[in-house]
Amino acid sequence: MPRACAYHILVKSEKLCLNLKEQLTKGADFNQLAKQHSICPSKKRGDDLGEFNRGDMVKPFDDVVFNKPFLKFMAR
Repeated sequence: MPRACAYHILVKSEKLCLNLKEQLTKGADFNQLAKQHSICPSKKRGDDLGEFNRGDMVKPFDDVVFNKPFLKFMAR
């Protein structure tokens, strides 16, 4: 069964998402932004979700992690 590792920053608004994305493209530290802005309990670990199998996450997230070409190199 395919496995993957992922980090994420879960936010409530698209506006904040786009702002964080811009900060990341300018070199901001992902873990610091996650700890400051994420609403997910995983923010304590810099939003590291660890390893998981296909089907362990909600379908939209699972689809991105396992089906997007730019992420395939990370899926095992």
